[in-house]
Amino acid sequence: MNLIGTFIIWIWLLGISLVVPTSLPAGGSQKSDVQHIENNIASPLISLKEFNLLSSASNNSSILTKVQAGTPVNVLKVWDSEDSGKWLLVNVLSQKFYQLFYKRGWVNIGSSR
Repeated sequence: MNLIGTFIIWIWLLGISLVVPTSLPAGGSQKSDVQHIENNIASPLISLKEFNLLSSASNNSSILTKVQAGTPVNVLKVWDSEDSGKWLLVNVLSQKFYQLFYKRGWVNIGSSR
């Protein structure tokens, strides 16, 4: 009887030791407080009007290229400046001498207020 009692106690301890860690902070059942935010923009946006692609996020920066209406634009980053409004870092597909390549630059989309 002593062998069966010891066996039952060991099985009970093993069961508890497998179930309890899942409720601890390092266990698998706890959700993280920090959630990964995914980019929901899967396809490129189409520009509705002409705009200048700038080299930096300031109004007096140099113009890299002029983007025509109807060009696909991939938004990489959004930056909100208190003094000059919202800026987008974009990738633009451009063509020069029968070659296609991406050009990266900043676009001012106006005031954030």
